[in-house]
Amino acid sequence: MTVRPAHRPVGISCAHLFSAASKAALKRHKMTRSIFPAACPPLILAGTVALCGLFLAPPVRAQSGGDGAAAPQIETGTPTQHMEIRLKVGEAKFIRLTEPASAVFLSSPQVADVDMQSAQYVYVVGKGIGSSDLFVLGADNKALIEAKVEVDIDLGRLQSAVSQAVPGSAIRLSTADGAIFVNGTVESDTDAQAAENVVTKLAGDAAVVVNNLKLTTPPQVNLQVTIAEVSRSIEQDLGISVTGSSKNRSLTSPASTIEGYSVSATMGNNLGLVMDALSRSGLATILSEPNLTARSGEQATFLAGGRIPYRVGATQDDTRIEFEPIGVELTFTPTVYDKDQIHIQLDTNVRSIDEAQSTADGKAIAERSASTTVELGSGQSFAIAGMFRADRQQSLTEFPGLAKLPIIGALFRSSAFQRGETELVIIVTPYVVRPTTRNQLKTPLDGAALAPNGVQQMMTGQMVRPDTATGGRPRSQAGFLINR
Repeated sequence: MTVRPAHRPVGISCAHLFSAASKAALKRHKMTRSIFPAACPPLILAGTVALCGLFLAPPVRAQSGGDGAAAPQIETGTPTQHMEIRLKVGEAKFIRLTEPASAVFLSSPQVADVDMQSAQYVYVVGKGIGSSDLFVLGADNKALIEAKVEVDIDLGRLQSAVSQAVPGSAIRLSTADGAIFVNGTVESDTDAQAAENVVTKLAGDAAVVVNNLKLTTPPQVNLQVTIAEVSRSIEQDLGISVTGSSKNRSLTSPASTIEGYSVSATMGNNLGLVMDALSRSGLATILSEPNLTARSGEQATFLAGGRIPYRVGATQDDTRIEFEPIGVELTFTPTVYDKDQIHIQLDTNVRSIDEAQSTADGKAIAERSASTTVELGSGQSFAIAGMFRADRQQSLTEFPGLAKLPIIGALFRSSAFQRGETELVIIVTPYVVRPTTRNQLKTPLDGAALAPNGVQQMMTGQMVRPDTATGGRPRSQAGFLINR
């Protein structure tokens, strides 16, 4: 069978309208029966012309949506500059534009800031650690610059500033995931806070500062407390007031006064010397001298008193007996802010029987409490007075057991206290201390040569031989070395 080639219209080549693959397909059709008639029919010709029109049509610009407004788009007539800007905190970089800018956008203003002195000059300043996207648009919203701004901290400069703020410390700085880590050891909480403040100030408000500082040895505070009954006549006799209105300012000076009690502060150990002198002269009686030690920031509690039966219950059938504590309770919370500066939170609670409010069903308990904050140096003292009233002495006859209680019993047995001639005074002297070893402590018997036998002791009346005794007074108190 003879295969005839397809008829080609005059002036139009069908082969020119197809790709190379289409031409190959047409060539294969020559070996088979023609699917075309002797001449290209009008339908095929019309489709061919339409296909040619599709290829030869001019490009059409995208139009807006149904509201007729132009859709946001990035013009590519001017090439957009893509860049990465790396800055330190406080560092700036200058960018010159190829054409005037109409708007500038920052995704994180807390990380970086921009300042435009003119339409073609942009200044980028690092403010805090982190990253931000920067977009600079020109006329007709053309994107001139798309930049990623990375801001980091100058660790060398920051380390130098921390070393100057806390000299002699072992502080190391590092950054990770946009945060600044402060590691190392310091001697006090004040040094740790100072280092953190410097880092926060220089790194910016957006920086995340992680304070991992630790104290070399957590400071401890030894509280030497003296609870005494002091005569009120010493103000007239010696010009000294334990309630804060001293006539001799070299001995005590008022620190603060709150209704119901008074606080006085004294420099050095003068207040303790005054109490010893008053005790020897009979104007003061020392009732108790507790010695407390607490770590910085932790509580130390002292309680002197007892418990009395107390009837509770809403009805007569529902009556039960509970024991309520009475006496003097002191709670100290010392915090060492510097090597020798101590901040003390003192809570005082005094409970006693109130005869004026007592009934036949039971005794009433009067409670007087106070809370105060004192800041003083190591070895300085402060006093609290006025926590008792002398009109409670009748409770001694109702409850004879109260006379045996520590502190309160001695007060109630005192006729001068019952007449209002004395009052309870609490004196506190804190010391910043550090633990020590046994070989660093000495007693008066260390190195002393004891008498060999009892006969020599009886003959000489001495237990040690003075010519060979080398011991001295104890170097410190309560097993601690006092920081000076």
